[in-house]
Amino acid sequence: MKKAVIIITLTIFAGIGFQSCSEGSDQSNDNVAYECPMKCEGEKVYTEEGACPVCGMDLVEI
Repeated sequence: MKKAVIIITLTIFAGIGFQSCSEGSDQSNDNVAYECPMKCEGEKVYTEEGACPVCGMDLVEI
């Protein structure tokens, strides 16, 4: 019985570990774009996070 509990526990932790690894790979996506939430410059998009050069608000991911 104790051996079965250990195996189940290890299986759960392994599943959590693999899931967290796959989620981390999504963050390296180079196709992320950012824009000003106020649309100060119309539909202009940026490739990096930062602040809008017109109003200073943080750019949001689209």
